[in-house]
Amino acid sequence: MAKDKTVLPGIHKMREELFWDREPGAVSPEIEIERAINFGGFDYIKDVQEKYGMDKFKEVLINKRNLSRKAVNYWCLQLGIDKSTTRTFKTDTIWSPFR
Repeated sequence: MAKDKTVLPGIHKMREELFWDREPGAVSPEIEIERAINFGGFDYIKDVQEKYGMDKFKEVLINKRNLSRKAVNYWCLQLGIDKSTTRTFKTDTIWSPFR
C-alpha cells in the first residue's frame, strides 16, 4: 500500500514528520505547539506562534511537562518568563541520560 502523501490539515507542510504517530486531523493545538517547541526550527515555531497566538504558545510553554528543559529555558529567556513557574521545571526528572 502506498503511503498517502497528503498534508495534515492545518499543519505546516515542512514539519509533517513530527506527527507520524497521529491520525490526520487528530493533532490538537497543544500537541502542535509542544512538538514545535521540542523539535521545530525557528521558521516552524514562528508559523505556530502566528497560527495560535503568543498567549496560547506561552500557555503551553508554562503548563506542559513533556517539553525539553533546554527549549523551555530558551523560550523563557526570550519571552521574559520565570522558568521556575513552568511545569517542566516544577517536575522532577524521572530519567536523565547524563550525570
